[in-house]
Amino acid sequence: MSMSSMMRGSAVAAVVLLAVACAEVPDDPLEHDVFLETNDPLEPANRTVFDFDVAFLDHALSPVALAYRDHVPEPVRGGVSNVLDNLQMPVTILNSGLQGDFDNMAGATMSFFINSTAGIGGLFDIPANSGWKPRREDFGQTLAVWGFAEGPYLVLPVAGPSTARDTVGLGVDILTDPLTWLLTPGWSYLRSGADVIDSTAREHDRIDEARMGAIDFYATTRTLYRQARAREIANGVADPFGLDDSSEE
Repeated sequence: MSMSSMMRGSAVAAVVLLAVACAEVPDDPLEHDVFLETNDPLEPANRTVFDFDVAFLDHALSPVALAYRDHVPEPVRGGVSNVLDNLQMPVTILNSGLQGDFDNMAGATMSFFINSTAGIGGLFDIPANSGWKPRREDFGQTLAVWGFAEGPYLVLPVAGPSTARDTVGLGVDILTDPLTWLLTPGWSYLRSGADVIDSTAREHDRIDEARMGAIDFYATTRTLYRQARAREIANGVADPFGLDDSSEE
């Protein structure tokens, strides 16, 4: 990793620490409830970055992603998605172990070994074709399992919605990913670009639906991100915090 990359990482960490320091919890019960719901003390700055991200999506990323989706055959796109998922597997293996989820750790290790060899570098996801696929895990989820609060909501340039906890987790994932150190900068940029284009091509229609149905797209995105992360942290449980009291006694 270059010195400039480390400096950028330090800058991100400084912003996160500043955001945490600014996130003072109100004492008033009603204000406290609102604070917990939004937890967005940097909202003005976040909205500015969000507007930039939306403009980047509209004018740069979406045209490329839609051209990729419309002109590249689905089997090829599926193979690219499989390769990108396989490249992320070492991060999943490490964080599954850190969370004490040794079943997922073993499954991810097996999947990575099989797909990297018989699956031709992950082009074919053989375990998934047999009906089993390990959950993706990252250090942001690990911090949540260890009991760290999510901290203030953050919007990162290009990377999009995050929290203080997930931003720290992203930095740790980059540092602990073996490919960070094994790939040349050119290959690293290619991998990151392919990942962004692939995910945008797959999620574009759902993003558009959420956008058209939202009165405030920023607030909707913030809510959807937190809901998705809660499900991931709870390993897919729909109501991870037991808030649904409609179940039978």
